[in-house]
Amino acid sequence: MNEYPSPPFMARYDGTCAADCGHRIHPGDIAQYVDGQLVHHGCIPDEKPEPEPRPVCPTCFMEIALNGACSC
Repeated sequence: MNEYPSPPFMARYDGTCAADCGHRIHPGDIAQYVDGQLVHHGCIPDEKPEPEPRPVCPTCFMEIALNGACSC
């Protein structure tokens, strides 16, 4: 995604840091959103690879379900 991080703000609620730093986010902690994930200010979330695209049905051009069935 590589979105710009949000400005840092004071957390008002408990949460989990997406950077897997081992610490929870508590009210009063300085936090921010990086690539849409809540982290402590200064933590960097782990890069998660984009999932592979699902196969597409050649008839209806819809993604094929995980069980192999198509809706057409």
